[in-house]
This record gives sequence, C-alpha cells and structure tokens, in this order.
Amino acid sequence: MGANMVSVLVTSVFCTKQDLVIRNPIISGWNPDPSIIRVENEYFIATSSFEYWPGLPIYRSVDLVNWELYTHALTRPAQLQLYGVPTSAGKDPHLCPQLCSDLTAAGAWAPSLGRINGKFYLTSMVRWTYDPVAKVWPRAFWIFSDDLRNWSDPIWSDPWGIDPQLYQDPATNKVYLNLMSPNNNIDKIWGIYQCEVDIDSGRCIGEYRSLWNGTMPPNAAARPEGPKMFKSGDWYYLLIAEGGTDELHRATIARSTSPEGPWESNPNNPLLYNGAYGYDNLTVQSTGHATLFDTEQGDWYAVFLARRNVNGTSPLGRETFLCPVAWKDGWPILNEGKPILLNDPQKPGSSSIALAPFQDNFDKPALDPSWYHLRTPYSQTYILDHKDPSSGVVLDANVFSLSDRDVPAAILRKQRSLNMTFSAEILPFDGILGPDQTVGISSYLSELQHQDIGLTGCKNSTGMCIYTSFLNNETTKYDESPLPTSNLDNMTFHIRAEPLHYQLGYSVDKASVSWIASFPSSWMATAPPYWFVFEGAMFALFASGNGRPWPPNAPKVGFRKVREVCFDEHIPDHEVW
Repeated sequence: MGANMVSVLVTSVFCTKQDLVIRNPIISGWNPDPSIIRVENEYFIATSSFEYWPGLPIYRSVDLVNWELYTHALTRPAQLQLYGVPTSAGKDPHLCPQLCSDLTAAGAWAPSLGRINGKFYLTSMVRWTYDPVAKVWPRAFWIFSDDLRNWSDPIWSDPWGIDPQLYQDPATNKVYLNLMSPNNNIDKIWGIYQCEVDIDSGRCIGEYRSLWNGTMPPNAAARPEGPKMFKSGDWYYLLIAEGGTDELHRATIARSTSPEGPWESNPNNPLLYNGAYGYDNLTVQSTGHATLFDTEQGDWYAVFLARRNVNGTSPLGRETFLCPVAWKDGWPILNEGKPILLNDPQKPGSSSIALAPFQDNFDKPALDPSWYHLRTPYSQTYILDHKDPSSGVVLDANVFSLSDRDVPAAILRKQRSLNMTFSAEILPFDGILGPDQTVGISSYLSELQHQDIGLTGCKNSTGMCIYTSFLNNETTKYDESPLPTSNLDNMTFHIRAEPLHYQLGYSVDKASVSWIASFPSSWMATAPPYWFVFEGAMFALFASGNGRPWPPNAPKVGFRKVREVCFDEHIPDHEVW
C-alpha cells in the first residue's frame, strides 16, 4: 500500500505505548477533523480539505509517529464539484451575533473512516455555499473502497447535516448513520441524530432519532458535532465534539448497551479540553473532534484536532494531534487527564524538531500529490514535461487570480512549520510581461487574505518590475520596483515564515536574498468580521492575467523548482511571546 507517498514528518522509532515518544502535532500544517482506522499494523488518517482539490487527504503510518500522504479520496469531478465555493465561512452581519450558530464551512470536510461488510467506507459532506438567503444545506454522502486508495462515486444520504459517520453494529450487522443535524426545518435546533440506513441507496430505513446532545447548555455555543460511535467490551460509546471549533472546543463521551441508546454521560466529561486551563494560557487550544482506536498490542490512543496559538492567532490552522488513552471503570481517560502540551519534561524528545526539507524539481510524470488546486479545475492549469528535466512546471495562466472565487492557474502546498523558508525559482523566459500579467508566489489563506511577491509588467514605467501585493481582507497595498537585472536565470522568490512575522524577498543567481516586505503572522489567521477561518496558511505558485485572458504572444511562465527548509520551532507551552 505504500507506493508514491510523501513524507510529512521526520523519522523516529516506534515503541510500546509506555515508551512511544509523541511529537505533536503528528501531522503538521492544517489537517483538521482527523478520523483514523487501523488495518492490521497500518494506520490511516483522513482529514478535511474544504475548497481545495483533490479532496480529503488520507495519511498512512506504521508507527503512529511518521505519517505519509497516501492518497486523496476525492479525485474526480464526479465525486466533488467545488465550482465557485468560497473560502472558510461567513454570515449575514444583520443576523450576527444572535444567530451565528448557522456559521459553517463550504467545500468538503469532516471525513469519517470505517469498515462495513469487508469494505472501507468514508463519510463526509459537501456544501457549495453558505448564502443565508439561498440556505444551501450541507449534504452528507459516503464512498467506498477495497484498498483505501481508489474510491467510488458518492452515495448521497437521506438526512442533511454535518460530520456524518457510518457505524455497523457487530452484534446485528445493522448500519447506522450518525450526524449533527437540525431537529426540523423550522426550529433548527442542532443535535446528534441517527437512523438505520441502506448503504446502497442512502435512504433511512429506520427511525430518525435524537441520540445524545452532550454536556453543554442547548444554545448556539454548544454545537454537538463530530459523532464517533464504537464498541469496547459490552458497551457502545458515542464520542462527540462540543463548543464549536474555537476556544470552547472539547471532546465528551457517553455509553449505552445499544447503538440506539439511551445514553449515559461520562461523569468525568469532558475527556479533552485545553480551554479549561485558560484560553490565553496554554499554546495548544481547540482540542476536540477526537477518534479513539486501539493497536494490535491492545494499547489505546486518540487522534484529535488542535491549534497552536502564536500571540493569539494560529497561522497553521487546526492540525492533527495524538495522545494516549487509558481505561478506568469502563470509561476512557485521555492523556492521563492532563492538558495537551507540546513539550513533555517526562519524555525527552517530545518537543517538535525541524521537519525534513522538501524539494520539487517538477521532473516526474505527475505533479507531487502534496500540491493542491483551489476548487475543482475546469481544465488543466499547468503543464509538466518530465522528459525535459529543465522544463519545470509551466502555469497555463487564465483570467483568474488568487482573489477570485474560481480556479486560478495556481498550485498550493500546506505550510508545514511555523519556522521555515519557501523558495521558488522561476523558469527564465524571453520577452516581457504586460502590466496585467503576473507570475509569483504567495502566502495564501483565502481569496480575501494573501500576500504575494512576483514579476509583472511595470505599471508606472516601461519594462518589468518586481512587485509585492498585500491583500489583508478589506485593505490592499501594492509596491513595485524595476527589475534589477535582465537575466532571469536563477531568479528565485522567497517567503520566510516565522512564528510572529513573514518576509517576502528575491534573489538572483546565488546572491543573498533581498528582503523587501514583511507582515505579521496574525494576518495568516485573520478573517473579515462575521467570517471564520477553517483552513491554515498555504504557499502558492501562481500566474494570472488578472481579469484578462493571457495573450497568445505573451511569455510562457512557470517554475523550475521549489525548496522548503524547516527549522526548529521552539514553541513554548504557554502563550507568552
């Protein structure tokens, strides 16, 4: 199963539960809503992707320490249409903050992995927009596979809602759909609902019932979601998330003698909640959306999402974390009941260390699977010629830019570290660019928040210029300066990301980098009012006609290679900067 995978963590040694050194996050860069399944001695985690294509990455590990990008579940337009999908989530300002419980994401998110009748199943949902007038509700679906690599087209479920899970009762073989859904289309009180389903048609074939809505008061802040049902011993367990996905996020659990309930709440809830120690205290926050699992040796662990706060914001978004699980009196105890920390003084080596470097020369028959598109491509937006090692990747530029809710000629990678450099060497070309034509790199969060450096035709003079463009939600700043050389060979653009700030720069030949602009890291985690950021920072390669078709006589532009260098992060356990 392990061919063509991309390493995302440095090498470490797998030990028993007592000796396993966990370096959190186990999958760095934004990878929220992790769901895990064990297949003998292999582990697979699926995470959310929202408006990015291909959808729903699946990572693989044999030791719970080193994780590799194994595949994506949604790789065909028949599986996932993301045409015009916006970034993150918004809400009508006339309705907020009173009714912001409807604030939710667009795209595909919250996958759940399971096994039914010998096949692998992945449930998720998709939402094309969050227009409060059109009221396009999230639609739940599932796909199936024999090998966790090649997945079927979707089967759409009868109920609508978010965070769906399929669970097969080992005692009866009945298949249940559990999800967060409203009680009806009038009251719209969200909770955890269930029905027995026909997995071939998606229709409910049993009672549609309310299960258990958690431990918080039933208001807009509660948001019981992310149901994960499993059985251990004589008990069925229902693990959910509560409190939204920000500071109040937590994991709680109930148990029953039947998958249909009634449910008994754990007297020691919540299982996981770093917010209990102060939102501005611990660096790790938003702990929740957990999945419990066991190893071949009988040890138990939980994967869950969490954010690393940096001076009040989280540029990398929600990442995938891991902690040990113990059992007492029929209830799980996560991380010995202690808060989740990045540095465990009892386990030397638990602190995060520099991730392995990454380099892409674009000399393979296909694009490296760690590159993403914004939304489902209508047509190819790049060209690879692996027979010519110097050809790199040519971007087939179109009218769209990173600021449009469409498919620009851009490929993007997740920022993996809070302390790293992203460098991209352009392909040299003959001729000059016009003032509407750009090629460059970007620190990208959304169509409303991205910071770019690149080449363009000068707007205030002749020839070509190096430019920087800052789009910080509703504010823009643009600067350009004449290109200091006519030799584009070995011209490289750089983004230096550090915990508190980013720098943009360029270099020519092997000269040192000229850093020409900077911005605070908080920008990479900031949305406009009444919006929420569900994703994290990306690095983008792009080319654009910026509202005009790329002329047929204009230069063909692209990149020869990309290199990432990561450094030790030294992130403290407490939010003190």
